Amino acid sequence: MRVLVAGIVVCGLAGAAHADRADQLFKKGKKLLAEKRYPEACTAFEESDRLDPGIGTKLNVARCYQEWGKLATAWRWFSDAEQMAKEAKDDRAQKIHEIIEELDATVPRLTVKAPRDASTSDVVIKLDGIPFDVSALGIERRVDPGPHQIDYTVKGAKQSKVIPVERGGSSEVMLNLPKKSKTADKLKVDSSVGASEQSEQTRRLIGLGVSGGGVVAMGVAGVLTLRARSDYKHAISAHCRGVGDMCDAIGQTATQSARHRANIATVVTVSGLAMVGVGLFVYFTTPTTASHGAEHALYLAPSIGGDGTGVVLGGAF
Repeated sequence: MRVLVAGIVVCGLAGAAHADRADQLFKKGKKLLAEKRYPEACTAFEESDRLDPGIGTKLNVARCYQEWGKLATAWRWFSDAEQMAKEAKDDRAQKIHEIIEELDATVPRLTVKAPRDASTSDVVIKLDGIPFDVSALGIERRVDPGPHQIDYTVKGAKQSKVIPVERGGSSEVMLNLPKKSKTADKLKVDSSVGASEQSEQTRRLIGLGVSGGGVVAMGVAGVLTLRARSDYKHAISAHCRGVGDMCDAIGQTATQSARHRANIATVVTVSGLAMVGVGLFVYFTTPTTASHGAEHALYLAPSIGGDGTGVVLGGAF
């Protein structure tokens, strides 16, 4: 318990110290801002917000950058203040939103672009010294007014561009990047086609396999049917005096066994037919690439005759 209390006291003292330090920095920022010493003032406000985040502190950071002329940075701080105000259901949220809308019309935009056929796999880009993700190419972004430097490295070769951006203006810059390798593109296409063809072949083989399983099942059912019929006839002749309702004990057992096996054969036959149908559906509904054309043609049909069950298979591969 003493350890817990001591921990709470230490945390409380640390929190109070942070709050005091944040308040000192806030007052320092106000004084520096009044003296128009913007770099020091904005830094003091930011450090104060880091120690003790608050809507008021964020607003002062935003105003500091706005007076300094760094409009995009001010816009981001105003947006953070608005988000915090909304979460806290603070009455200042609406007023902050109005300030943001008015400011946004003056914030310049910059779009860094690359040719559509450019290769970006080995490109490292920085905007004003900050890493720039290649996924952001072509996307408009808010920036502060003034010149902006773009450094990009392609396979070890470094290039730089300086783009001036005016207040309320919009600028675009196209990077000089190498084109994609035609060989690499062809390999990708060939790989894609090869994978597609392999997928088609696998699907067709699965279809044939299922149909083949159905054919085997129907063949087994045919054998069971023939044997059951033979056993039934033999039982009727040997133990039933040629009539089904005059069987002795052996005849009754034999005829019941034959009928049971015949029923099983019927179920197996129906299942086999279903498998054949499913397999054919899979085979014939497989999408075909242009390179295949109509090179596969197959028909597989069951045949049921008086002496049993069979299948007719034909076509070209």
